[in-house]
Amino acid sequence: MCGRFTQDLDEEEIVDLYDLDWAEPRQVLRSRWNGAPTQEFALCRMDHAGRRILAQHRWGLVPAWARDPKIGARLINARSESAESKPSFRAAFRRRRCLIPANGWFEWQAAVGAKQPWWISLRSRPFSFAGLWEAWDKGVGPVYSFTILTCPATESLQEIHDRQPAIIPPDRYAEWLDPGTEVPRLLELARASHPGPFDCRQISREVNNPRNDYPEILGAP
Repeated sequence: MCGRFTQDLDEEEIVDLYDLDWAEPRQVLRSRWNGAPTQEFALCRMDHAGRRILAQHRWGLVPAWARDPKIGARLINARSESAESKPSFRAAFRRRRCLIPANGWFEWQAAVGAKQPWWISLRSRPFSFAGLWEAWDKGVGPVYSFTILTCPATESLQEIHDRQPAIIPPDRYAEWLDPGTEVPRLLELARASHPGPFDCRQISREVNNPRNDYPEILGAP
């Protein structure tokens, strides 16, 4: 499960991360230190011409067949083991994959009294979650949305949580985004637990409230 994450990157950093062409007009990106479902985040995906682009989509996938976009609040994650066959995700898995840049994510560890939140990062380097995106157009205007794929946690993280976001390494970005990549290879990429090394930090339970969205939320409790 990945229910919150940090995305504190400006447009230039994301352009460099994914080797994008500059787009006009320039996009204003909002930093999210305690980013939550239904909020807008930046991501990298392919456009209709087969080019990588920077886009901003809502977290929580709204399948094209959905009657109500509110379903997205329940589809913030997709299990990598079953996304290829689940009706909510299978079309996007085959044709609409994306990369979600992140600085870290949050997990809640079982503890006496109340769960202990942790912030997990990849040695302070930005990295990319494997994601799927959709465009829903049954309302006043299109709703662009995404979900984050999850996989079994690597050994170093299992004491905190048994699952983690699927992380695509930079040398596999092209393969993940390419609409021609075959399903067996996609499954291999999505199911591979990133080995780290990770920095894991206990943080304040103030993170439980998504309104607490500021840099200090990542500090020690």
